[in-house]
Amino acid sequence: MLEKIKKIFKPENMMFRMAALNCGLLLLVTVVITGTGNVIYQNSIEESSYANTMEIQNQVLKALDLIFQSVSDNVAALGAAPEFQEYLKVDEQKEQAQRVILESKVRDMLLRYSEHYEDYLNIVTASEKGHYLSNDSYRIQKTPLTREDWYQEALKADGELVLTGNSLGRNLKSWKNYSTDSYVTAVQMVPDTESGKPLGVILVDLDIRSIQNLVEDITMGQTGFSYIQDSQGKVLYAPKNKVVYRMNPEWFSQGDSGQVRCNIEGEMYNVIYSRSSYIDLTAVGVFDWGKTIQGASQVRMASILIAVVIAVFAIVCSVVFAASITKPISKLSRLMKRAQTGDLTVRFDNHYKGEIHQLGDAFNSMVAKTDELLKLVYQEQKHKREAELQILHEQIKPHFLYNTLDTIQWMAKGYHAQDIVDIVLALSNFFRISLSQGKEFISLEQEIAMVKSYLDIQKFRYEELFDYEVWTDPAILKCQVPRLSLQPLIENALYHGIKESEREHGTIWIRVYPEGEDSVVLKVEDNGAGMTEERCRQLNQWFAQKERMAEVDAFGSLNVNDRVRMFYGEEYGLHYYLREGGGVIAELRIKRSK
Repeated sequence: MLEKIKKIFKPENMMFRMAALNCGLLLLVTVVITGTGNVIYQNSIEESSYANTMEIQNQVLKALDLIFQSVSDNVAALGAAPEFQEYLKVDEQKEQAQRVILESKVRDMLLRYSEHYEDYLNIVTASEKGHYLSNDSYRIQKTPLTREDWYQEALKADGELVLTGNSLGRNLKSWKNYSTDSYVTAVQMVPDTESGKPLGVILVDLDIRSIQNLVEDITMGQTGFSYIQDSQGKVLYAPKNKVVYRMNPEWFSQGDSGQVRCNIEGEMYNVIYSRSSYIDLTAVGVFDWGKTIQGASQVRMASILIAVVIAVFAIVCSVVFAASITKPISKLSRLMKRAQTGDLTVRFDNHYKGEIHQLGDAFNSMVAKTDELLKLVYQEQKHKREAELQILHEQIKPHFLYNTLDTIQWMAKGYHAQDIVDIVLALSNFFRISLSQGKEFISLEQEIAMVKSYLDIQKFRYEELFDYEVWTDPAILKCQVPRLSLQPLIENALYHGIKESEREHGTIWIRVYPEGEDSVVLKVEDNGAGMTEERCRQLNQWFAQKERMAEVDAFGSLNVNDRVRMFYGEEYGLHYYLREGGGVIAELRIKRSK
């Protein structure tokens, strides 16, 4: 028996050589496959961690951008209100009575905003003339707020929203004694709506919980976390972790995004950062690199041991193991691509364990929070729009106005001033129809009567400057239209067309007629100064846009267009044409309704 065994293991024995060759090749293939599989596994974990972390951080930054964009829009809307503009311009020494009236109105506006937007802990407005108002704070010293650093930063930003640094030491004190760590301060310059020159600055202290809610539930791996910092390296929000305050802000200065591997107190950490494109904030993700690749190291040792014991089993296990890793990652990648295209209903069927389970949970949480944030932003935009319309409607107190006009009319009759009687009657009719007891829709007949009253008033004012002609199809006079649909267009034709024209006498034509069975066209035409083709094209582009990132200078026309599109859909709205021979044609298409 011993001799037979010696013969088998002799080098010249064919069985030994074949067995050795097969075993050697099998072992080599097993080692290569196992080693390659482990390298691929480690790289895929790193790439997936990076991609997933970047995706989460980008979604968080987008949500932050939406929050601060909403703050900027609200501040712009507040600053553009007529009462607000007048308050910032008023001279408190020469116009004391007017200042008191405007101060009351502006204070009411600040209180309404702070009640509607609960995240706005404090709203302060300071004018170039030195006076200020707030819903929740007072000036500590008599030094004008215009000397404050945050005020100067807002002026330098030229109308853009700016996050200021530490609020310690500023000349403001909250009545509710909010901690300086409980809010982040944003400031924005308020321009004159006519000249564009700075009138003042609005400061908003935003509750830090609006940022905390985005970040606190995000986890990366077993011990990873995320935090937010500003351009000076100040941490706006971070979970309790000693590693946060050992981060060097210079690590995040190389580009808008990237990753850094660093050694902190003997532990290797992988740090991934991404900078916001709108507001100067950086989202930073930190996770322990050793613990992230710990699973891969254990798998590699086990694979080597299995390769030594039994090569065939190692090959089968490596193939099965690789498939168990790549399949869920590929599935998660496909779901991420669907989410990027806007499908936020996707969810990862997470029956896996370990890092894949954590990645799946993080993805599901990210998609759900993104969907929730988008719905929240939509509701905020809708509420903001309704609030703006409500503010416009409440600027005139109908009963007081009617009684006053009626008194003026009777006094004019007593003095036999028939021209004053006529213009007061036209003004009374105009306001009565334009207000319409708060109704959003009125009949086309009432809308035409209202614009006739408006034009009659302007005829009294400008005498022989212009004439007007109105033609309507009697069959559609009972159709319902949004209130104040025509008046802004006619006002534009008069002030930007007729008055700016070199003609001594102009004409405004108003034509209303049905188009097909479902539409009504309201057309306002003038032979005034007109506009350039570029300006006409720019206005029509604005009319077609749902959201406008920059401030625009056609508030009346855009208001009419946006209301019509909101009521009837995107196929309806306003469009401008250049008129042959000079002038402009404004064509408003609405849905025909009874």
